[in-house]
Amino acid sequence: MLSVYKYTFFLKFLTPATFPVYKGSVLRGAVITNFKNIVCINKKEKNCNNCFASESCVYKKIFEPVDKSNIPLPFILEPPYDKKKEYKKGEKFEFNLLLIGKTSVYFPYFVIAVKRMENIGIGMKSRGKFILEKIKNSKRVIYTCRDERLFEFLQPARIKRGKITDTLTLNFISPARIKIGGKLINNLPFSLLMKVLFRRISTLKKYYEDANQDDIKWQEILKDAFFIKTVSSNLKWYDWTRYSLRQKTLMKLGGFVGKITYQGNFKKFLPFIRLGEMIHIGKNTSFGLGKYIIEYT
Repeated sequence: MLSVYKYTFFLKFLTPATFPVYKGSVLRGAVITNFKNIVCINKKEKNCNNCFASESCVYKKIFEPVDKSNIPLPFILEPPYDKKKEYKKGEKFEFNLLLIGKTSVYFPYFVIAVKRMENIGIGMKSRGKFILEKIKNSKRVIYTCRDERLFEFLQPARIKRGKITDTLTLNFISPARIKIGGKLINNLPFSLLMKVLFRRISTLKKYYEDANQDDIKWQEILKDAFFIKTVSSNLKWYDWTRYSLRQKTLMKLGGFVGKITYQGNFKKFLPFIRLGEMIHIGKNTSFGLGKYIIEYT
């Protein structure tokens, strides 16, 4: 359906580090900044679109596609979703990187970017220096700090399995930012969930997979989504802010979090819902937003 590659980075802090409550913005900013520093060959040009090397630039392919407003980025950074802000020397820090489709071949660049961060540090105000102890691709260790060799890293992630009856609960653990008619919403009927998921999956397939056409009959499947009912919901709005280096201003990136339970026949929808658990939904997923967990009954 869609190839997703999951990598877990295991860090150990060598000096104390401080983070905001939501660590996704700081993590993403650090990775992108260091990625650009290792691949950019024309640092004098601040606008990637004007650079003579833009057509072949790895950074631009991943982080600044031609029509960024309509094309979802092919990576997701999942920070620790707890609210821990202070890390002491010796404490561990884990995060996930998910790469979509053929973007996975560029994974070694991400490793070098994180390695570059070791001595620079990561965090807000108090940056913690760290050592990258190991990396896992799915459940296989593909890198350790002992030998600093990167082993085979193109093992696609497996979709989680679990038995679902006629009820299904989704627990949104990071803010989901879904816009309808230009406005952010705070409710999620099942038909809208599937519409958003289908659009995200099909767009990612179109731009980041080698498949020439999408053979899934989305509209036919979507018709049955209207028969699935919402039986309970405690979704609530959560606002958080980040500082944008590019725009030199604070940005508010709110979305809904919490649980919502649906009831009906989920058989034909399950593969897509389980895939969505990995690839998130809504806007700003590269920050780790729009993450939900399926709760099996």
